[in-house]
Amino acid sequence: MKFSLTILGSSSAVPTAARNTTAHVLNVHERFYLIDCGEGTQIQIRRYRIRFGRIHTIFISHLHSDHILGLFGLMSTLSLLGRKSPLDLYGPAGLEEIVTSHFNHFPDKLLYLIQFHSLEPKGKTLILSDKAVDVFSFPVQHRSPAWGFLFVEKVSPAGGKVPVPRSYAFCTDTLFHPPLIENFTGCDLLYHEATYAASHEHRAFATAHSTAGQAGEMARLAGVRRLLIGHFSARYKDTSLLLAEARVAFPETTEARDGDTIEIPQLFTD
Repeated sequence: MKFSLTILGSSSAVPTAARNTTAHVLNVHERFYLIDCGEGTQIQIRRYRIRFGRIHTIFISHLHSDHILGLFGLMSTLSLLGRKSPLDLYGPAGLEEIVTSHFNHFPDKLLYLIQFHSLEPKGKTLILSDKAVDVFSFPVQHRSPAWGFLFVEKVSPAGGKVPVPRSYAFCTDTLFHPPLIENFTGCDLLYHEATYAASHEHRAFATAHSTAGQAGEMARLAGVRRLLIGHFSARYKDTSLLLAEARVAFPETTEARDGDTIEIPQLFTD
């Protein structure tokens, strides 16, 4: 059974020629979950050959424009393509007003229902449980209310073997804040923002972001299997320095690149 992550955007607030703003697609047992939706996400979905109709649920971490501006075009396209099934949309409380007010300005209404689910400003919370995953939200430390997400696979015995549940944590945008590790300790793959290099740590603190080295330290403290860094500031034309800084604390680090797909292999208990 598949458990894979496709990177649609790995830049921070400003897109570049090589990197779009934040969006990930997680495929669990052929159910597709979109995490954040920066401007141009629907173009990336088409570019990387993800079927629009397979998008099952959308999660929005916070209401900064580089994480939500792609929603409106994507939702319109889903309607134009004939979507009829409801779309579940999880995000901060203000998201419903933003989305509904946008579409109220246009004469053509969506052909499907949007089911809004507001995230709660409390600790780790189960927000979705379907046949493929349990999804938890947890508050992170940013300039406005923001959340991370943990996806934990649901498994059942196969051929006499018991699969080990796979997990993916999405943690952006946030300050370096070690208490957050309790939300994703031991997960298979952690995506943690690495907006800045160590030389710009003052800038990271001022804007409530993290450095690459801090992302590596979070992965080390949490005991995760693999770290994926992204949300890179557009000032870095070459991100190899960021990767090197993260690997000082956590060698099993890779750099997110638009179009990359990371497979998490299935393991079984003895």
